[in-house]
Formats: sequence, C-alpha cells, structure tokens
Amino acid sequence: MLKIYHAPGSSSARILWLLEELGADHEVVVVKYPRDDGSEADPRNPHPHGFTPALEHDSALVSETAAIALYLTDLHPDAEVGVPVGHALRGAYLTWLFYQVGLTEPLIYMKGHGQLAQDPSMNSLNESMMRHIKHTLQNGPYLLGQRFTAADILFMSLFELARPLLGDCPVIDAYLARADRPARRRALALDR
Repeated sequence: MLKIYHAPGSSSARILWLLEELGADHEVVVVKYPRDDGSEADPRNPHPHGFTPALEHDSALVSETAAIALYLTDLHPDAEVGVPVGHALRGAYLTWLFYQVGLTEPLIYMKGHGQLAQDPSMNSLNESMMRHIKHTLQNGPYLLGQRFTAADILFMSLFELARPLLGDCPVIDAYLARADRPARRRALALDR
C-alpha cells in the first residue's frame, strides 16, 4: 500500500493529483508542516526534515517530489503518466522532472523573495529558463508535445501558485487551463 504524507495547502497536493491520475490505491496521512525554524514538525512524518510530500511503499521511503513522481510513474506504467525506460521520450521526461525541481522551482522561489533583482547572473538564467519553457509549450500542449506526464503536474502546480510572478504570458495561461482535469479536481477535494 502506498502511504502519502500530506500537509494541506502544501506542494504535496501535486502528488495527490499524480496519485489520482495513476488510479493508485493509497492512504493519505495528514501531517502538520513544520514552521520555518523547523519547530512543530509532525513526528509521524518520515521525511528527514518534516516536509511534505513523503511516500512510504512497503519498506521504501521516498521523500523528494521528483523522486516520488518518478517512483510512482515507474510503479504504474500502464497509467501512461510517466515514460518507461527504453521509450524515445524517457530522456525528455526525466529532464523535465528534474528541471522543474532543480532549476525552475528554485528560481521562481528566488524571484518571489526578490533575490533575482540582486543577482544579474541568476536573473539572466531565469529569463533564459522561461524562454525555454514558453518555446516548448508553443510546440505542443504539454512539455512532451501531445503527451501529458507527471512533469506537467509539477510545472502546472508550480505555475499556478507563482502565476503573479510570471507576468503577462498567454502560453502559460493556456497551459494552466489544461490543468483542469478530473484527477486534479479529485485531488483538490483531498487537499484538506
């Protein structure tokens, strides 16, 4: 049985969405998200820093968003929300999963905290990153063209939260409109 540790209103909601897309049986354990100073972390949460999401499956613990997404989509290949090993799109799928958590999310966080304005190099990287994402989305409705994947869930969730920081962008707006999927609506009902 899959057990997801979830804090309402946190980024773990995107893993709830993924689980719904996969049609995977799972248990949701609602935990408190720790304060910025680390206090009030929920002792039931197995994440090493008390953050969410964290996933337990049998004796495995997976605690980072892209790792959880990859683990779950590899576990449920028939759902076709991931890309299996050996498929021509596997490299692109892995790249977008880790581009989101390794580059896009940190840069958007920095922008939201005013740090890009103080660092011309990082600001330039952010602009280049956004051009790359927009160009990709202009060539297909999703990051992998016609194929919706867990990478889209990660990007759509982030862009929805950060929409005010992204400026005028019809390409991003059209992309976010495609997020209105039945599985996402079910996940929103679970984000309590």
